[in-house]
Amino acid sequence: MTCPFLKETEVKYCGTATVRKLIPLAQTGRTEDKCSSADHGSCSIWRQQAEVLGETAGGPCPYLREALMQYCGAASVAKLVPYSESLLSRCGNDSYRYCELYRAMAHPGLAAAEVDGIEVPGWLRYTSNHMWLDMSEDGVCHVGIDGFLSRALGTVERISYVWQKGVHRPTAVLTAAGIDLEVVFPNPFLLTGCNLYLRANPDRLTAEPYTRGWLFEGQPQAGTQYDLMDGGEARVWMEQEQKRINEYLQQQTGCAADGGMFATGLAGRLERDQMLGLFYEFFSRK
Repeated sequence: MTCPFLKETEVKYCGTATVRKLIPLAQTGRTEDKCSSADHGSCSIWRQQAEVLGETAGGPCPYLREALMQYCGAASVAKLVPYSESLLSRCGNDSYRYCELYRAMAHPGLAAAEVDGIEVPGWLRYTSNHMWLDMSEDGVCHVGIDGFLSRALGTVERISYVWQKGVHRPTAVLTAAGIDLEVVFPNPFLLTGCNLYLRANPDRLTAEPYTRGWLFEGQPQAGTQYDLMDGGEARVWMEQEQKRINEYLQQQTGCAADGGMFATGLAGRLERDQMLGLFYEFFSRK
């Protein structure tokens, strides 16, 4: 499936010019200019070629080229790319759902189920250390942290990626309340990109963990979906995790839950050793 903002246009250009200038053709008819008629004989670029090849002016310029291009209709400045190349970008597959421009322009609604105030989107698969996997029909996957982990972190000050390409267990180091915490997706896949926008605006990671706060993008490998939870199983697990963390906080730190739910930003409320212990118990890859 392609992005609804992906548009097509035909362009013409000079096949011998040093700098290729793409000129969109008129929608209702092709524009007339010197390239499309015998007037191309007055073109300095054509005359240079004609002197070498002994050509004479007549009809359209033999160096006039036409091509099909695509561009983003949501962008303020249209950047034309060849039709074949656009199919390789996120515009030509389901990954467009994670595009900054698409989310800003389309305002897609994500009606997600909740467990005690924590969103648990039913179309995602979850790991036991609170990360999610989104698999598209086009064979592209995205990974991020879930609402449970984002609530525990609160404000994230810095994000560093251990790897950005290759077959790995995708790993990032999140700094919250001055503490470096390593999050690891437990199963490997071919990592093709990371959400580098988060390095400039890390708040998105916890404010929009299922959309603009995604961390990794790639292609699934054998075992990528191993031991993940979805649907009703994920909701039951999330309920159990809510109870477990409340009990853990009361037993280990003496902190009571806030109205049945643990307080936002535990990283900034607990002592360093307490937060590291809690992170190992709930969010580390074991």
